[in-house]
Amino acid sequence: MIRKDPLPDFNRRSLLRGAAALGGLGLLAPVLSACGAAAEPAAGAGSGAVGAGKTIGVSLNGLVEYTKYVAQGIAKAMEGTGYQLKVVQANFDVQTELKNLESLISQGVAGMVVLPNTVDTVLAGVKQAKAANIPTGIALWASPGPLDEYVQGVSFVDSVGGGTMIGDWLKKNGKPGKVIVVQGVVGQGFSERIDQGLDASLKGSGFEIVVREQGFFDRSKAVGVVENALQAHPDATTVVSYAAAMGNGISAYLKQNNITGVTHVTSDADTEMLTWLGTPYLAATRYYSAAETGTLAAQAVRAAIEGGTPTFKNAVFQDMMTSKNKDELIAKAPLNHPQFESVLNGL
Repeated sequence: MIRKDPLPDFNRRSLLRGAAALGGLGLLAPVLSACGAAAEPAAGAGSGAVGAGKTIGVSLNGLVEYTKYVAQGIAKAMEGTGYQLKVVQANFDVQTELKNLESLISQGVAGMVVLPNTVDTVLAGVKQAKAANIPTGIALWASPGPLDEYVQGVSFVDSVGGGTMIGDWLKKNGKPGKVIVVQGVVGQGFSERIDQGLDASLKGSGFEIVVREQGFFDRSKAVGVVENALQAHPDATTVVSYAAAMGNGISAYLKQNNITGVTHVTSDADTEMLTWLGTPYLAATRYYSAAETGTLAAQAVRAAIEGGTPTFKNAVFQDMMTSKNKDELIAKAPLNHPQFESVLNGL
């Protein structure tokens, strides 16, 4: 089915300025593809379905398994409706992120769900969205801050609590000594909150953080941090990585170099990470579902569009996961929704 009705009028100059940053459009039933074709409506989503004729913009900070799961969770929240999704991603670049947000706003989307790269760039975007009466949900929110007055709902991942969980688990299961920490992107608020909880938990415990550097959610960069850190501190006992996207690369590096005397703990989860969990190269993860963060933020946006009262702070389930309890935790909070993989077609 080809969509014949045009998107709402928008400033042509703004579109041209942002088009290069779009990188592709997502595909969900019914969702526009990059070339303008639309999929058939989802089951039960006829022309009279809620959201028919409306587009939800989805801004991802980059494209890794985690962010794909966030998009799948957003798609899950739209299941059975007539909403279309337009998905863009920023390659973890602040300028691209802002251009993406400005382009979605200029195209007159009915709402937006944002997975932030940095708070500062997203703040500029959500201010513009509010001025245009476009409700926005944030799919990763660490604590109260400047975004709050401009958005309708957030997925609250308690990262201070998550850092505390990791520290408490290490004290029970790890070997005291030098700790290497691989952060994500400083400036999101995410890594800093994990730092806060981890530091408080490990204080006076015999675990000493000797390296703390950003890995930018990139497995190669994360491996570089760990490789350099182990050269400087060959007696390190622990590696903590703040995302499975990085933890997978670190696990592979440890295996390749037959390093089995280091306790590696990561955060969140993807399907590759599950294959490492329980091996000598990955002991545990602070688990929460990326898909759930997308679903909760999207539900808040839907409520705002549809005249309801959005819940602003939506807590995301988290717990320490090992090979022994992984099935139980995934049953509580599904890892992903692979039936919606096509939402990322074209990216």
